[in-house]
Amino acid sequence: MAGVVPLSGRSGRRQWTLHDGPRGSLRRLRSQLAEDGCPESQVVLGKHLLEERCELDVDKEENAKLGVYWLTKASEQGNLEATDILRKCLASGRGITEHNYYDVKSCLDMSQDEKLARRAAREVFTSLSNGEDFITTEQLQRRMRDLSFPSTSRSNYSSSNRSSQKSSQKSLGDTYREGFSDDGLSEHIASLKDGGRIEDSPPDWLEHQGEKITEAVLVSAAASYARGLLPIVSNALCMVDPSQMALDTIPLLQRPFVHPLTSLKRLYTWLVETIGRRGSPIFKKLFFSNVQTLLLLLLYCLFGTESLVLFVPMALYYLSFVVMVIATFQMLQRKRELSDFRVWSGLFLSYSGGNLNPDEAEYQFCCNNLKPYGHFFLALFVNLMLYPLIAHQWTPQSEFTVIAVTLTLVTLLNFMWKDASQFPDFLALFSFGVHVLAKYPYETDMVVIQGWRFLDIRVPTFASYVVGNGIEFCLNFRAVFYLLIPAVFAKMAARDGWRGTYKTLIPHCVTLSWWQIAILSSQGATWYGLIRGALALVGMVFFLPIAGLASVVLPIVAAAKYLPESDMVMRIAVTALLGGIPFLASWYLRKTKARKFNWIITLIQLVSGVAAGVFLSWPMILEYKREVDTSSCEAVPSLSWEQYQNHCHQPAWEESSSKAQVQVECARLDGIPISWEGYVTNIRLKSVKNSLGSILGKLPDSIRIPLTCMYGKPYQEDCSAGDEMRQRVCRTIHEIKRKKHKCDLSSWNQYEFEISVKMKSSLWGSNAEVVLLGDHSFTNFSLNIYPGDKIWFAGSLGNSGYEIESLLGGMEPHIDLEEVGCLACHTIDLQSYKRRKYEISFDSLARDVYLGVKTVLNFLLNPLVIFK
Repeated sequence: MAGVVPLSGRSGRRQWTLHDGPRGSLRRLRSQLAEDGCPESQVVLGKHLLEERCELDVDKEENAKLGVYWLTKASEQGNLEATDILRKCLASGRGITEHNYYDVKSCLDMSQDEKLARRAAREVFTSLSNGEDFITTEQLQRRMRDLSFPSTSRSNYSSSNRSSQKSSQKSLGDTYREGFSDDGLSEHIASLKDGGRIEDSPPDWLEHQGEKITEAVLVSAAASYARGLLPIVSNALCMVDPSQMALDTIPLLQRPFVHPLTSLKRLYTWLVETIGRRGSPIFKKLFFSNVQTLLLLLLYCLFGTESLVLFVPMALYYLSFVVMVIATFQMLQRKRELSDFRVWSGLFLSYSGGNLNPDEAEYQFCCNNLKPYGHFFLALFVNLMLYPLIAHQWTPQSEFTVIAVTLTLVTLLNFMWKDASQFPDFLALFSFGVHVLAKYPYETDMVVIQGWRFLDIRVPTFASYVVGNGIEFCLNFRAVFYLLIPAVFAKMAARDGWRGTYKTLIPHCVTLSWWQIAILSSQGATWYGLIRGALALVGMVFFLPIAGLASVVLPIVAAAKYLPESDMVMRIAVTALLGGIPFLASWYLRKTKARKFNWIITLIQLVSGVAAGVFLSWPMILEYKREVDTSSCEAVPSLSWEQYQNHCHQPAWEESSSKAQVQVECARLDGIPISWEGYVTNIRLKSVKNSLGSILGKLPDSIRIPLTCMYGKPYQEDCSAGDEMRQRVCRTIHEIKRKKHKCDLSSWNQYEFEISVKMKSSLWGSNAEVVLLGDHSFTNFSLNIYPGDKIWFAGSLGNSGYEIESLLGGMEPHIDLEEVGCLACHTIDLQSYKRRKYEISFDSLARDVYLGVKTVLNFLLNPLVIFK
């Protein structure tokens, strides 16, 4: 029977010594190896304890508990035999107690790769700690570098260690990519799988710098890695690039002169990390916020349906485009994080004896980071659905084209590299080329049509059939290229056991989507707009280089332009002096590293650059004149007053037996557009609506009064107009209202006006009048006209909802006013006004959805099938 004997002088774990006759020494050795963490010894010991026969049930249960304990320890290190035995014990309940149930259950639920990664993490800690309770980020960072490129690790480490206290940082993956490609890392990993392992370098205690990492933290990092998550400790594993360290000693505006490429690289990295960082869910902030919902409801209550019809599609279109851009930057950031993730793969693989499968962890990482792709394609669908519904004159299609082309190139360059190769993915390049040939709008590009004849693949057209209403089926060379795309997609997805779907195909579809967005936006772009958008993009991306260059070039240009033309030598000397001083100062500061004068140089550059820019542009500022675009409106056929009068007024009454017959006949004119003129006889208010006041009036006073004062304004006495009697009455009314309510919502009133207009009549006929109905948008015009003013107006005849003489064919027909202006008015400078009327109906919604679906189908199927 096995006994439990605690050994003196040992701390931490429980110790057992087995006594079994002459085989006791071997069992004691096995027990010692199990205590030291040997999984094979732990399995043998656990099996022996489970199989050993005991006379007493108590001893048998105790041995079973100890056997489960050792099997759990072995299973946690990735021993498959221990896992199988432990699973049988859990099923039968042998050796399972309330104290070890959760340990056994969590061990069995843990994946094999996670167990191996945890074991590798403990091996890493044991190798680097040298008996201490912690390791440092510098040690772990150095070991990662040794595993990635051993030949240069020592020299690179010495330089990075000297600059470890600087603020400029970059990710591990970026630093590794600078020295070696992914192919070098993969070859090294392959050698590790064959049994190789890098020798542990002797410790250098002078190099123990950085943050401390305990064994628990490193094991937690391994668990995160096995689940496809980038370990949190990666945030502390940042390396300082010497070239980027040099940027910190140089003023901001001088960096482009000293390190232009490094400055541009830092700007790109900062942009990707800032926009694509984690912890900022897009849709939750943009779509599911209660504040946005409240504002939308408030907009509807205050301004009605017309504002929603204009505002909502346009806002959603802009919003979807912004979501697409942010999601793209998140994909680029995940791509950079994948490089860091592969560094962890190399670390754990080297200490797992080649048993760890890094492909599974990378698969989990890719699956965990598919959310930005879902956001992108959902926003793309919304963007395409809304494209035919928006007013394109209010969208910067030229700028959208430039952004789309830029993101096309950026995503293509980032996503076309294979995991373990120095060469790009030629299948992705081939797919992009085929897509360009199939989708490019040759018929709208005059450069291609007139000069690039070798790209003219529109002819010969084999067949073109009109299928249904507005659907054209085309067979030509472009269609042949289009039919190649599904085959290329299938080839890309079939890689690595169809794991190419998320590794290559989905990111590649993002690139192709941006290319098609660029084509779609280019249809509404202009050359001037494209140049404007390109300059804006260059100004945003290269702001610091341009700012630094402009601060030097502008004073030179100003001096060269305004120096006396007769003195050529003086012009050359001054220009050379002004141009050389900034470069000499930058070179001197770089050599001496005198950082205390940096702010002075930067200030001088800013002041001189701004002054020179204003000096050069001042003549253009003085000569600038604002241009007003006038849009010409096409004439719409309308019913003249003479036609209406003869058909529906006094001449028709006299010819007909009853006015009812005339009104029935004229009811068909409901909605007919008219454009007449006449003399104003009366202006009166028909109705006053205050939607906000109606809503707040239903709330309790404790809520209503603060909201009224928030959205309204306090009562203000304005009784200066009129005689003394009117002023006295005005002040009395004001006092009464102020005692009852502190604030007023009259600024939210929506008025509806009735304008009576006298029309010209026949020689013997009586005067005829019409009534113009104007909504709140005509407030300014209605309050500034007077009886006797001659006006022109346009609108539509109304018949629904009116009674008796207000019906068409009656004495006072009503007209829904759409446009009005003055011909001879008391207010000379009164401007004409035109109202835009929008309505939401099931037919309009169905038509909009139909147009959106056609746009999506054109996006996918053009040029094989064209939906017109």
